[in-house]
Amino acid sequence: MRLTYYLFRIFTKLFAIMPFWFLYLFSDFVCFLLIYIIPYRKKVIKTNISNSFPNMSESRKKDIRKKFYKNLCDILLEGIKGVSMGGEELAKRYKFLNPEVMNAYFDKGQDVVSVGSHYANWEWGIVAAPCFLKHEVYAFYTPLTNKLIDENMRESRKKLGTVLIPTKDVRKAFSAPKDRPATYFFAADQSPSNLKGVHWMTFLNQDTPCMKGHEFFAKHYNLPVVYFDINRLKRGYYTVNLILIEEQSEASAPNAITEKYNRTLEEIIIKKPEDFLWSHRRWKHKRTSGGN
Repeated sequence: MRLTYYLFRIFTKLFAIMPFWFLYLFSDFVCFLLIYIIPYRKKVIKTNISNSFPNMSESRKKDIRKKFYKNLCDILLEGIKGVSMGGEELAKRYKFLNPEVMNAYFDKGQDVVSVGSHYANWEWGIVAAPCFLKHEVYAFYTPLTNKLIDENMRESRKKLGTVLIPTKDVRKAFSAPKDRPATYFFAADQSPSNLKGVHWMTFLNQDTPCMKGHEFFAKHYNLPVVYFDINRLKRGYYTVNLILIEEQSEASAPNAITEKYNRTLEEIIIKKPEDFLWSHRRWKHKRTSGGN
């Protein structure tokens, strides 16, 4: 555990002094390895893309796969680079286009549930959010098995104001007293480990179990729900467009928030599929009788 941690710290120190042009040169090399030398989840990626776009030409699917690997390598290395980036540099490379969507709720003293996806560089978004948003930013995550690296990552995220909270403590986070209004960030596109209570729907042409934690807490506390739409302008530069998913959550129909979130994500993926995390085993579960 300690050896892995020390290697991780060495890499973060090296990446801290590494210029971005060299970072992307290295990313291209890693991309080549993952495509041609040690294929990373090749079958999963190919199957996910093929099932999502059954009517797409094989040449286009192949193009998406190659661009996906480039996206994956970029965000992995950018994530390591981000550990050492300061707020000023990060704010130049990662801009929130319409923070007033969220800040208006802060001015009314209201908390917000925010949702995002494993699309483009989501890691920088969590860290950069406090540079643009007035809310206290709480992001729910699954802790790393290496506790030393996990602690280091939590501290690096916290340096600009983001507080990482283990998923097991979601309820505590919502009920805990706080000094100012907060936004609670969920990555809602993951494959649920437990199918109890999920919402099944057709997503990218496939029967898909969808997590509902964001909807549950939004309805329980009657909080607005805002989606973080991330767009890569070019390597190392991103924008976030905040999309209001639901304002009156308590009055919304059951599963409506979950449906709208996934439809919004689906539209984004269709427009630019290469930036989605296709290596994720999202469709590993099958619906049993009685699933909603």
